[in-house]
Amino acid sequence: MKGVIKLAILNLKCKGCGKIFDFNVGKITFGNKLSFENEIFCQKCGLVEIEDLELTELGQTQVAELYF
Repeated sequence: MKGVIKLAILNLKCKGCGKIFDFNVGKITFGNKLSFENEIFCQKCGLVEIEDLELTELGQTQVAELYF
């Protein structure tokens, strides 16, 4: 099934502090926007909402490789 990826580690950037980090987001559901199974924690800011994150260029490539 193309709509759900079972396990993914993505490269993310916290908009709050600018830290770039890899995180196991768990299952990814593809829809109008990405949805992650796991809550995401920044090492500096703690629990971060998806709206406060960016996929880095590497993260975008990782998602594209998983999807296609």
